[in-house]
Amino acid sequence: MKAILIILKSFTRTIGRFPLPILAGVLSFAFLIIEIHFGRIGDEVVHDYRYVKLSLECMSAISLYIAFDIFSESHLLARSTRWGLYLLGFCILGMHYFSITPGMFDSESIFFSRYLIFWVCFHLLVSFLAFNQSAQIQAFWQYNYSLLKQFITSLLYSSTLFLGLASAMFALDKLFNFHINPDYYIDLCAFIFLIFNTLFFLNGIPGDYNEFNKSVEFKKSTRLFVQYVLLPIVGIYITILYLYMFKIIVNQQLPNGWVCIPVLIFSIIGILAYLLIYPIRLNETNRLIYIYSKYFFYILLPLLSLYFIAIIKRIMPYGITEDRYLVFMLGVWIVIISIYIIISKVDNIIIIPLSLFILLAVSAVGPWGMFQLSVANQVLRLEHLLKRNHLLENGKLVKLENKFTVSKKDAASIRSIFSYLNKRGEINAIHPWLDEKDQVKLDSAIAKNDLVYIHSIFSDLGPDENTPYELHHYFVAPDNTLQNTLLSVEGYRHISQFNCAINDFKQKEFFDSLSIYPSLKNDSLLFKVSKDSLFFIPLSEKFNTLIQYFLTTDSLNAARRKASNTLRVINESSQTIEIPSDSMILFSNGKKIIFSTIEFVQIDTLYHLRRVQGFLLD
Repeated sequence: MKAILIILKSFTRTIGRFPLPILAGVLSFAFLIIEIHFGRIGDEVVHDYRYVKLSLECMSAISLYIAFDIFSESHLLARSTRWGLYLLGFCILGMHYFSITPGMFDSESIFFSRYLIFWVCFHLLVSFLAFNQSAQIQAFWQYNYSLLKQFITSLLYSSTLFLGLASAMFALDKLFNFHINPDYYIDLCAFIFLIFNTLFFLNGIPGDYNEFNKSVEFKKSTRLFVQYVLLPIVGIYITILYLYMFKIIVNQQLPNGWVCIPVLIFSIIGILAYLLIYPIRLNETNRLIYIYSKYFFYILLPLLSLYFIAIIKRIMPYGITEDRYLVFMLGVWIVIISIYIIISKVDNIIIIPLSLFILLAVSAVGPWGMFQLSVANQVLRLEHLLKRNHLLENGKLVKLENKFTVSKKDAASIRSIFSYLNKRGEINAIHPWLDEKDQVKLDSAIAKNDLVYIHSIFSDLGPDENTPYELHHYFVAPDNTLQNTLLSVEGYRHISQFNCAINDFKQKEFFDSLSIYPSLKNDSLLFKVSKDSLFFIPLSEKFNTLIQYFLTTDSLNAARRKASNTLRVINESSQTIEIPSDSMILFSNGKKIIFSTIEFVQIDTLYHLRRVQGFLLD
């Protein structure tokens, strides 16, 4: 009991020391839970990703506010200054929150890089804000070594706790038929790694920063780890990369673009090893470590020539993107650090995280930054492609004349750039090229934050075989007629609600105690009743009838779209077609289906059923 009280008192003291980082962890967990369990309307995902964004911003806030708290403690700042830093952090996170558009979540690399660069910057702040003077190199090393040990320890404890509790949940599920929702495993993981892990990590940070100024014996375990784990890995990379460089020299060919990845990994592992052995790097009794620290950066520089040739080779034909920009700037940083370590007599390792922070921070904002510069470069490429193919004349998009054709390569590039701009929320860059009618459509789509699909493909370009353009439509029965129809349940024992998509086997909510599991598979509704019986209701004939109705009523709109001779920017992802209620009723094998909504997708000239929603009477 006494031990538990000591632990609780220690955690309470930690909460008092670091209130904002822990609050950020709690809020991140809460927003993630809301997204998982409540962030849906029916079964339709809310497409603004508000809770996902809030959760990710709070995750970022954990390290940012840790950095501010450590800086305030180590420099004995006044409480008012500390709260001023909190406010500054809130403003930074707020601006970042509003810079993320929903379209970015459709592209994992963009979504990832938008957050990764800020996460790395905030963690770098934690590493150098406490000790950043040239006279504090030893304290800086011991402080970061302590943080690294505490991070690894907290991660080990958290992982063990999660695996143990998750295994217990799995055992309850299988042995006692608890039917635990898989989302609860995600909840457990989020709680442990966002709240417990943060609290445990912060609890291990010493309150007296003067402890880091005291000399301590270099840990033998660290030396053995570097000497027998990291250095062999570095040696393998050196061998592979130098053999590859010899190969391209002999064959007189340019390096493969993928060479950037192993060079970057080699550089990061090598620099990490150098930082870990920094206090004993000049001790000649450890001959291998001494040779490594003396010559590693000399060995690294020739390999960076491969690195830059490969990334420039990629940029020249395809332009600048965020990933290529970041890879290029990381190469520049590695060159700067290598030259500094080679020529410097001090070897101030504080420069390593400080310079990386400055480079990443500068690369993340402003017209020179990775996001803005990449967009500007792609817009220039798009303008060049359109003009070359006679699709942009006098600053306006026009229909391609019969005497001209567009190559498949250029057509793919045009589609790719429009998709690139859309996913980054920068599609308004094409605004000046549109006529007034299309400008209004574009402005409306951007204002609603619902620009999911864009008719960026001229009919002259032909269909895109790899990524066909999709239009989503919904058949909807009139509400008043539907309600009146539902009152007629004579002759049926049960009424159950269903809402299911293709291959969706989630259990739904119903009006009575009947356990029923609906799913939509191919062109049939599959109902699994009480886990014992199955029955199918074919939908193909009904769906084809509705499609014919849609084609007839939508013929005027189709003709208008076909006649358009400019870029068609049309927000049709939420188009609904209201049809007579009797068209939404289906009788099959003594059962009655009343559809409230039927979603289908149009890909080129084909129509595919995606989701059905309504009521089953049997």
